[in-house]
Amino acid sequence: MANNIKFGERLTGKNRYKKLYHYTSFDSFVRIWCTQSLKFGEVMGVNDIQEKDRPVTITNMQQLPLGPALNNMRNKTYKQLSFTMDFDTYLKGCMSPMMWGYYGGKCSGVCIELDFDKLKFPKDVIKGPVRYVKYLKRDLELPPNLETEKDLKIYVRKNAKEIFLTKQKSWSSENEYRVVCPDQDKLDISGAISAVYLTSYDSLECLMVEKLLEKTDIPIQFLHYKSYGRENIAVPVLTDTKTYREQIEKAKSNPNNALAKISKQAEEHYKKYKGNENASLIKKEYTL
Repeated sequence: MANNIKFGERLTGKNRYKKLYHYTSFDSFVRIWCTQSLKFGEVMGVNDIQEKDRPVTITNMQQLPLGPALNNMRNKTYKQLSFTMDFDTYLKGCMSPMMWGYYGGKCSGVCIELDFDKLKFPKDVIKGPVRYVKYLKRDLELPPNLETEKDLKIYVRKNAKEIFLTKQKSWSSENEYRVVCPDQDKLDISGAISAVYLTSYDSLECLMVEKLLEKTDIPIQFLHYKSYGRENIAVPVLTDTKTYREQIEKAKSNPNNALAKISKQAEEHYKKYKGNENASLIKKEYTL
């Protein structure tokens, strides 16, 4: 592994979510930055088929109206936000290739790091790490003593972990921390953004993020990989975008940079024979 990289150690308790990470597209990031808020989504908007479809089991036929009442409360009244936690002491929540592909604009978006202690959670919030189980209970079973919507609200709060914070084990790689609220549209994140991550250092999106954040001291870094050991393992690393870009540009413009000269000649050789599948792409001589 690179000299300054060490294998991570397991995180436990609150250490898992001292920092939370929200993956989003670049366009959504602009809205988030300008409003300093994250928009809650409907519970039914999740991409997990088992979460979408949770039937209600009622043993007392007189309670049947409570079924649609519970579904409406769960799917309309309550809304949620999802974050990724740190995986261990080295692998930060912004280092997940899967999350970048699924939720980070197919690697052209942004990952926002948030300081948990600075988030302004509503008083009636339900929040916590998602628990992953081998088998998810199929039905939500209503006790026979429930009668009113107030009873349902108490039931939902009492069983919040099972209803909102439990998923099937196949989703465990998301390492999710979930926030669920009734009748809330946005979560105030003003003052809570502690870093912003991208997967490039010179893309238009990167330059625009730097412009948006230029009057702040929020770090902007990009995720890339270094090789480690004889096995050539790809290890994720984070580097300041502006510093890295300036180093690359300085190296390219350095007249004494032999590698840059060779690379340019190699590229020119390829372009010369591009499309000719019988042409040799072996360049025997380089000029320094």
